[in-house]
Amino acid sequence: MLKPKEPYRTHATPPLLDTILRASESLIDVLPVATFVCDAQGTILHYNCRAVEIWGREPKPGDTHEFFSAKSKYYEADGTPTQTSLLSTVLATGLPVRDIERRVERPDGSTIVVAVNIEPLCNARGELVGAVHCMVDVSDRGRMTAALEESRRHAREQEQRLAATYEHAAIGIAEVTPDGHFVRVNEAICAITGRSREELMGGKLFRFTHPDDVDADREAFRKQAAGELQFYSIEKRFRRPDGREIWIAVRSSPVRSADGSLLYFVRVVQDINERKQAELRQKLLVDELNHRVKNTLATVQSLASQTAGSTANPKDFSIAFEGRLIALSKAHDQLTRHHWENAELRELLSGSLAPYAAAAPERIVLRGEDLVLRPRAVLTLAMAVHELTTNAAKYGALSLSGGSVEVRWEPLQTDSRKMLRLEWRESGGPQVKAPTRRSFGSRLIEGSIRAELNGTAQLTYAPEGLRCEMLIPWIAAAA
Repeated sequence: MLKPKEPYRTHATPPLLDTILRASESLIDVLPVATFVCDAQGTILHYNCRAVEIWGREPKPGDTHEFFSAKSKYYEADGTPTQTSLLSTVLATGLPVRDIERRVERPDGSTIVVAVNIEPLCNARGELVGAVHCMVDVSDRGRMTAALEESRRHAREQEQRLAATYEHAAIGIAEVTPDGHFVRVNEAICAITGRSREELMGGKLFRFTHPDDVDADREAFRKQAAGELQFYSIEKRFRRPDGREIWIAVRSSPVRSADGSLLYFVRVVQDINERKQAELRQKLLVDELNHRVKNTLATVQSLASQTAGSTANPKDFSIAFEGRLIALSKAHDQLTRHHWENAELRELLSGSLAPYAAAAPERIVLRGEDLVLRPRAVLTLAMAVHELTTNAAKYGALSLSGGSVEVRWEPLQTDSRKMLRLEWRESGGPQVKAPTRRSFGSRLIEGSIRAELNGTAQLTYAPEGLRCEMLIPWIAAAA
């Protein structure tokens, strides 16, 4: 990266330009926007590091911007070569140039797109004495949207200090006294903080900083004021008047007089709230993924253990365990399609019973309004429905060609709370007899509904067909 040496000044600088250069030198150097000041003839008087990066070279004494134009190729937005220099136009007419885009082919062959803002500088008699030229690299359109918006701001009164660059900066800028009082703020910092210029100017530096972040910033500022620290950067939370807390990045630089005494600090503020929110969402996603992976592994371990205890040989174990894993996998597939936020009950039931409805759709009847389930309810009900489906296929209604299964669900208001009532009813199968002992499947259904959803599941072995009624708190089931 090219960096400028000591800023170049001509010996014949007009008084107004000399005053502006003295006041703006520290500010221009810390701005991330490429900036340079020239006199009425276009001679470069002061420039910053970012300007050198965009130019691809450093100016020499007496150089004007025309020199760099000659070494680079400039094109209009439509790709046609540029015929006239924007700076020459401003110096000839005294009229500003704002938000003009140029494609620049630099001496090293690289190409960038820049947005150009040029403000003329006039003395009290209205005579043109120079110009302030700002360039923003807008090749990355999304990243520089804020810079383009900020560059549309008009300069304040020409005679005010730093007027041509201060208000057009793409970032918040404030000047702060060594004791922490604001003496100047620009429009961008008001937009970021949501505070008016008067409100900021009437308070001290750490007035609206989040209490948990104020100590680190205050200590760094104290060291900077004491001369123990030259520059510092910090990220902290800021309280807006609407109650929101946003993240901002602050860079603080001292401004000193010719004799080295401290005058004030320039604090550059950027809104980084979107980045911080993205980092938080990423962390939550990773934490949630870790949690779900652990839960899934625990579920698989439990299924393996309990299936092994309820089967007589490896073949039966393989068949039963594989079926339960497939049911779990289908539930996960549904959740994945819905970004692990929810899944539809009808879709869950259809997926489990689809093999038995393929040849004779009338065998499977689903009755109920569309209902979106929470992730925990999806996994729990998927396992329960799998057990009921497997039992019906081996011993119940689905084991005979004339058998059928009907599943109904509906909201049910009890005295204390709203519930989801889901009923599984078989008919047309072999005559049902109550088992002599409770199977793993029945324990899984009853236990999972109770433990995972705080509900109940009751199996009724009626001669005409098995029935299972589940009552689940609505808040635990519905998304």
